[in-house]
Amino acid sequence: MRDTIKRDISILLNEALFIVLKIKSKLAKSANSNNIFIIRFAHIGDFCIWLDSAKAYRELYPGKKIIFLTYSYKNITELAEATGYFDKVISFETEGFRRIRALKKALNFSGETIINANPSRSILSDLFVLAVKVNNRVAQQSDITEMSSRALKRSDRIYDRVIPCNMNEMELVKNADFMRGLGLSDFRAGMFEIPDIPCKVEIPGEKYAVIFPDADTEIKMWNYNNFANVIKNIIDIYQYKCLLLGSEKFKYIGNNICDIVNNTNCNNLMGQTTLPQCIQLVRNAQIVVSNDTGGAHIAAGVRTPCVVLAVGWNRGRFFPYKLEQLNAEDVLPNDLIANVKCLGCGIENINRYNPECGIQGVTRCIAENTVEDVLDKIKEIMEQKNGESVKQD
Repeated sequence: MRDTIKRDISILLNEALFIVLKIKSKLAKSANSNNIFIIRFAHIGDFCIWLDSAKAYRELYPGKKIIFLTYSYKNITELAEATGYFDKVISFETEGFRRIRALKKALNFSGETIINANPSRSILSDLFVLAVKVNNRVAQQSDITEMSSRALKRSDRIYDRVIPCNMNEMELVKNADFMRGLGLSDFRAGMFEIPDIPCKVEIPGEKYAVIFPDADTEIKMWNYNNFANVIKNIIDIYQYKCLLLGSEKFKYIGNNICDIVNNTNCNNLMGQTTLPQCIQLVRNAQIVVSNDTGGAHIAAGVRTPCVVLAVGWNRGRFFPYKLEQLNAEDVLPNDLIANVKCLGCGIENINRYNPECGIQGVTRCIAENTVEDVLDKIKEIMEQKNGESVKQD
C-alpha cells in the first residue's frame, strides 16, 4: 500500500513537472553554447552495452564539449568518468521530491543539442531534456517499457528529431542504428570495453570463478540450490575458488549457497564490493556464471568468459549478443536458456512477459535450466580456453 502511494505521487509529480517544463522550454531563448548533452538513465548492464556507441560521440561532435547526464539510482558515474568519453559527467538525485532540486540545477544548463539515448525512454529523462536550454532535442526511437504508447507519442513531440531504429534488434545493433541516424553512416556495432578503474581490492592469488546469483528481480533468479551444486563442481573439477558477487539486498542468497557448499573456497562478497572492485574481480576471474544481470555484461566488457542464464521473454534483445564487427580478442557471453515455446514474449516491452509462466516464482525459461546444462557449458568454455579436455564425473 505504501509503495503504491509513493508510486502514484511520483507519477503525479512527473506529470505536473512535464507540463511546467514544456511551457518553459517554449518560452526559453535560443542557447549559444558549445555544449552537447547526452542523457541516458540506465542500469549498469544497459550502460555497458551502450559504451560502444558512447565512444563514437567524440567523432560525431569534434571540438564540442560533451556532457553526460545520468541519475544516481544505479550509480554509474565513476565508470562513466573513467571511460574518458565525456568532458563532464553529471549525476542527478532523482528519488522523490529530490528530482525538483535536480531539475532546478538542469535549468541552468545550456547547449547546442541534447540527445536522449535511452532505447526505453521515460518521462523522467524527458523532464531533464526539457529543463536544459538547447536549440535541438534529439531522441532514439523508444519502446514502451517505461511509458504507455500514448505517453510515448506525447514524448516524441518534444523532440526536433526522433531517429528510427529496428526495434526487434539486439541492443548493440539498435544503438548502432541510432549512431548511423545521427550521422555516422559507417558506424558498426562492436564489442564495448570497460576501462580499468583504480581501486583497492584483494585479488585472490589462486585461480577463481565469479558467481552472480542475484538479479534486479527475483523472477530472473535461478534456484540458489542449483548455484550451490554448480559451485561444488567448479571447486571439485577445476580447483577454483568461487566468489559470490551481487547486491546487499540478496546477500542472504549468498549465505544460503555458502551453507550448502560448506567449503572455505566459496566466499560470499555480496554487498561488500563497490562497482570498480566488482569490475576488477570479474576482470581477473577465469570464468563468470551469472543470472541475467549486469554482471554478465561486465564480464563481456573485460573479456572474461561467462555463462549467463538468459531470460526468454525478451530473447534477442540483450542476449545473445549480436555484433556487426567482431575482433579476435572479443569474448561474447555464452547465454543458456531453456527451450520453451513462449520465447520472445517481451522483445518490444520487457514488462509484457507472462508472470504466470513460472515455477516457484521464477520464469520457466530460467527455472528449467539444469545444473548439468550449466556444467556442460562451463566445460565447453574451459576446453576452448585451455585447449584441453576437461573430465567430469
